[in-house]
Amino acid sequence: MLRLRLASSARLTLQRVHTRCLSKPAPGSKEAVAAKFAAAAPKGEFTGASRPVQLGLWALVSLNVGAWFSQGDEGAQILIHLDEFTGALLDRETTRTRLTERLERVARGSQLNDSLKLKLLREPGLPERLLELLATDADNVSAAARMHAAKTLENISSLREAKLEMVERGLHAPIVAVVADDGATLHARKTLAAAVCNLAAAPENVAALGAAGAVAALDGEQRFSAKLSRQKVRVALQRLGAALDADHAAVVRAMPSAERELVARLAAEAAEAADDPLNAARATLIESGVLLYLHTAAGGAAWGLFESVRNGEPRPVLMQNVARTSLVTCFVPILLVGGVVTAYERLNRTTDSINEKFALYGAACLALYPAGRLLQWVETFAPLWLGGHIVGFSSFFGWTLYTESDLLKSDRELLSKAEQREQRKR
Repeated sequence: MLRLRLASSARLTLQRVHTRCLSKPAPGSKEAVAAKFAAAAPKGEFTGASRPVQLGLWALVSLNVGAWFSQGDEGAQILIHLDEFTGALLDRETTRTRLTERLERVARGSQLNDSLKLKLLREPGLPERLLELLATDADNVSAAARMHAAKTLENISSLREAKLEMVERGLHAPIVAVVADDGATLHARKTLAAAVCNLAAAPENVAALGAAGAVAALDGEQRFSAKLSRQKVRVALQRLGAALDADHAAVVRAMPSAERELVARLAAEAAEAADDPLNAARATLIESGVLLYLHTAAGGAAWGLFESVRNGEPRPVLMQNVARTSLVTCFVPILLVGGVVTAYERLNRTTDSINEKFALYGAACLALYPAGRLLQWVETFAPLWLGGHIVGFSSFFGWTLYTESDLLKSDRELLSKAEQREQRKR
């Protein structure tokens, strides 16, 4: 009797184990994914009375973040107190320390605000004063002040409306002159070369820049020192030469013979590049930033494959890990870098008042609340995504290092030893 009971109990236990094994979803199946989502879901965290409390606390944090950052936004603050800043810049008796500090804040603020760019450009005598600061040897003008003045001019030139107005007012000519001046500092030549490239991006400015000698100036600046070499300048120079050769023959004829030959060579190089579809595709990928997303997608696929092989996963799971990790590592940068960050920067540049800044910063902080929940879902869908991002970004920055991309070039290497010492003191 005892034997029968033991045998029955053993059969029942085996049946239960067998049932559990059969009910366990296969790796990579829909049931397995659903189980992962269910396991990852926070228990009781967003239900009942806890959700309003959490939202309320985060809203309070967002309000404080918005108030803090809006009060410290330099673009908005300079717009409010513009007279104080322009007065200090225009006054030739301003002390060395105050002039440097004002210029530094204006350079940072103008990078962040489009309205400030236009106001600085339209302030009587201010653009001319910025150009004057680049050449003066007055005791109250430091090397740092000259760098900030050049950077402010570059920032102003990045706005399309400002590009056209600067050329209409003839401000492009002295800027081109500094770029062509071998006696100017490397930092000034590099920064204003970028400003000339910005101006050349508007087709309406091509003829005026050509007549001012921009082609020879940019070419000479690039040849002067390897430290000044920039892909942006080379591409802009080639396009400027091609535009002059195609549409502004009278301007080209008025150039010195050496510059005419340079324009013809640049136009030939542009035509050759246009005939090569791979070159055109490569240029588009680099300029649009798509190359970053391709690197992250490839990095995600490589990491998914590596981890799957290392863990001995079956083929369906391996394919799933490769596809999902590649998909996530591609679209997360597109969403965050290409979408959210770009939209945020555009909104930031077009908001001027403290109230507008408060709404922007507060809303951005508040949006981080659901973003945390989204990352939980991403983690469940593609648990290898973080490693994939590391591999992808490492690949991208390795490529930029190999190709000597502008992204990895620092302005610090353009400074003289005296300028570096002055920066360290500050």
